[in-house]
Amino acid sequence: MDRIDEYLELSRERPELFVTPPGGIRILLDRSEIEAVERSTSARLAASGLDPAGARVGVLLRDPWFMFIRDAVEFPDGARRTHARTVNRVGDGVAALPLYEGRILLLRHFRHATRRWMLEIPRGGIEPGDSPESTAEKELLEEMQAHATRIERLGFVYGSANLYRNGAHLFFAEVADYGAPQIGEGITAIEPVTVETFEDLVRRGEIVDSFTVAAFLHARLRSLV
Repeated sequence: MDRIDEYLELSRERPELFVTPPGGIRILLDRSEIEAVERSTSARLAASGLDPAGARVGVLLRDPWFMFIRDAVEFPDGARRTHARTVNRVGDGVAALPLYEGRILLLRHFRHATRRWMLEIPRGGIEPGDSPESTAEKELLEEMQAHATRIERLGFVYGSANLYRNGAHLFFAEVADYGAPQIGEGITAIEPVTVETFEDLVRRGEIVDSFTVAAFLHARLRSLV
């Protein structure tokens, strides 16, 4: 099976990844159209001094967690070119805003992609067979040894919709206790903060994680914090 055959097989196995709402950017699934877009895009890249291999359509990378896909697409104005995206192979995730005795619990977490320390709330991917609620409870327990006494769904948010397909279900959680951080995942501290301190950390640019900010905003709008 060649690269395009593999890609077309994915479109049949995972049709939800190839849906085009009315007026949206259409994914081309005809081999001849894909190859034509590859040729034209390759020529444009070469003319700009860029690697023409960047025009190849298909599933370019598979690892246990992600797929990196490049599609041939048609824009609403009729223009055709390639467009890349990252897809979580498991699905969406969760992020849970934990409240303990009136304070929000933040994790000090080192993130490899940004190469920096982040202040954020527990989050993780939903494994097959698990619900968003059970995943939120599991992440609270794993990342800060917190036991939730109340879990309330807040909404859903995308982190980077220009490249990343998946997002996270947001939750508010009241917790009865918490313990040690999950050091093996790069979490070194649990920091309880007041609502006022949280807002000040956002203003000062010390909380920059989109899921954390979104969960707080949803909870604030519902007067949960």
